[in-house]
Amino acid sequence: MQKTAVQVFVAITLVLLASYYWSPGGSPDADPATVARRQALAQTYLYDTRSWEYDEDGALTEALEASRAEYYARRKVSELTQPRFYSHDGNDRTWSASADRGIYRHRAEVLQLRSSVNLSNDQTGGVLNTQAMTLNLKNNTATSKVPVTITQGPNTIRADGMEADLNLERIVMKPNVESTYVAPRT
Repeated sequence: MQKTAVQVFVAITLVLLASYYWSPGGSPDADPATVARRQALAQTYLYDTRSWEYDEDGALTEALEASRAEYYARRKVSELTQPRFYSHDGNDRTWSASADRGIYRHRAEVLQLRSSVNLSNDQTGGVLNTQAMTLNLKNNTATSKVPVTITQGPNTIRADGMEADLNLERIVMKPNVESTYVAPRT
């Protein structure tokens, strides 16, 4: 009887071990290639999308538009084609930004713009051009660590990077700043 009990115990143990390491149906998540393909797929596609944000009084504070948006739920990221961003502070100060491509990180509220990036102050007419810029929508700031050029009329300023506070309308250019000022003709 003892011999039979040991054999039954060994048989049950082997069956449990086999079922632990081998599942006949298999989990689709067990295959790393399948998991990678699933994560690479966008959950939502939108065309000609537009998003507005208002303050407590109902005044428009910002708008984000894109010709195409692809939302990836696992990463909480939207990849944007031809994004356009508008920031309004309520004191008739507005900024506009546009680019060929962009990534919006929903958790951090950060918009990363890439390729042919333009940031313009709608009141002064000054335009900043660069190839990459990060807009922090929480603080209403913008940074670029690649060469930037600001033009306003015939005047230009070039630098290897910049930091901007859109609320204060202040842009700090750094490093290697060069400028060209054309005096008005009298």
